[in-house]
Amino acid sequence: MPAMQRTAFVLVGAVALLLAACGGHTMNAPPVGFLSQPALMRKSSDGSWNYSAKAVDWASYKSVFVPVVTFADGAYEDNVWASAADLPTLSGKLQSALQAAMGSRYAAAAGAGAGTLVVRAQIVKAVPNAPARNLAPQTQIGGTGYGYGEVAIEVVDGGDGRVLLEFADVQSTTRFSTEKLTVWGSFEKSIGEWADRIANSCQAK
Repeated sequence: MPAMQRTAFVLVGAVALLLAACGGHTMNAPPVGFLSQPALMRKSSDGSWNYSAKAVDWASYKSVFVPVVTFADGAYEDNVWASAADLPTLSGKLQSALQAAMGSRYAAAAGAGAGTLVVRAQIVKAVPNAPARNLAPQTQIGGTGYGYGEVAIEVVDGGDGRVLLEFADVQSTTRFSTEKLTVWGSFEKSIGEWADRIANSCQAK
C-alpha cells in the first residue's frame, strides 16, 4: 500500500475511533414494567419513544400532580465516581424539574383527581461520568469516562387513569461538553430537557 494511502487509512481509522468515543447509547425498545402502554409507542427520529392519545383537550386540565420519581431495578451500578446515596437527589431534581416545567400552566395539586394531570416518571438508568478520565481529549478514547441516563415518563388523567402521553429516552454524555467534567453533569442537563419535552407535549408552555 502506498504511503499516502496508508496515511489516509490511519486518519480514517482515527476519526472512526474518535466518533466511537462520541457515540451514545440507544434505546432499541421502550422500557417495560413501568409504562402502561409501551406497545403503543413509536420511535421518533431523535431516538426517543413516544405515544400521544388522540384528541386530548389539555385546556380542560387545571392542575398537575408529580409523584416521587422512582428507579427501575438495576438503575445504578456501583463505581468509584458516585454513590447510590446520590439517587434520591437525582429523583428529587427530576421531580422538581417536571413540577416547574408543568407549573407554567397548571397549578400544583396534592394528589390525583378529576381535572388533574398526573406525571409519573421513572429513572431507568443513571450512569455517572468519570470526570478525571474526561479532562484531556487523549483520555476519552472509547468514551470510557462518559455516563448516560435513561428515563420513562407517563402522563395520565388523574380522574379516570387514561394514558394521555408516554415518553422514553436515553441521553449520553457528548465529547464536546462541559457536563462531562462533573459526575452527574450530563444527567442533570438531560433532566431539564426531559421536563421541557413533557411540558411542551402537554401544551403547557
